[in-house]
Amino acid sequence: MNTMRPNEKVALYGLGNMGFPIARRIAGAFPLQVADLNRDMVDRAVAEFSAVAIGSPEELAETRIVVLSLPSPAASAGVLKQIAPHLPRGSVVVETSTVNPADIAAASRLLLPHGIALVDASVMAGVSQMETGTAMLLIGGEEEHIEAVRPVLNAISDRLITFGPLGTGAAAKVINNAVAHAVMVVVAEAGAMATATGVDIQKLVGLLSDVQMGLHRPLTFRYAQRILKGDYAGGMPLDAARKDSVLALALAQDCGVPLFAIQASQTVYDIAAASGYGREDYAAIAKIWSDWGVPACPAASG
Repeated sequence: MNTMRPNEKVALYGLGNMGFPIARRIAGAFPLQVADLNRDMVDRAVAEFSAVAIGSPEELAETRIVVLSLPSPAASAGVLKQIAPHLPRGSVVVETSTVNPADIAAASRLLLPHGIALVDASVMAGVSQMETGTAMLLIGGEEEHIEAVRPVLNAISDRLITFGPLGTGAAAKVINNAVAHAVMVVVAEAGAMATATGVDIQKLVGLLSDVQMGLHRPLTFRYAQRILKGDYAGGMPLDAARKDSVLALALAQDCGVPLFAIQASQTVYDIAAASGYGREDYAAIAKIWSDWGVPACPAASG
């Protein structure tokens, strides 16, 4: 894979809420070509940071790096079908849109016959973070392809985490968001229970924020130290954790607070207890995924 030349052109498709600040950051380091269905946004990019509007795919004949920031996998696929025949062989497309690994694989298959590589670089940030340069990119792809576009990635953000093969960056973002959204439901339920029982909300926030006692603990200790190592000896027994979970359900029922995520989680403890893990540390709930043929993590399954 060729390295980037000085003043090499970069193309960006998609000037939406996230695409526009990405374009601005790239334009600070490279000559930039832009395209978007909204002509006003294209005109704005031309006026604000001297981008060049892409009139047709044929204008990409000497453009070896294309960045996508589009609203859906279908939009990305549509753009790639139009531009792939016109890009030089050896080009690299950087997909920053939020998509699934299956979408990345489909895009790669579309590009492969044209000799074009793909890197997924999912954005972990809001618009303000992208504008201030504090965004994070979650990267997946072959090392040589990532290195070929690293100057562009660094122009977008200097916070890069490479997760592995193509599609892993996209998967990491989707997983991260899934956790955040599920935790949001749990936190909302906890707040409702706290309000109903007279618990000081600010003090509850402090408790849940505590590194040793709060939301961090299941990830940084029970997952990172126990599940990753397959170590379930000692600790808080699953039976005890299950008992505490039952108390939480009873508390919610007593004060009339509907539960969704917390109530559903109780089922996992019931299954783990029925599977014979009651005396092990309650991180052993992860073992039921292994029982179903889906290892909780590579280290634990080895």
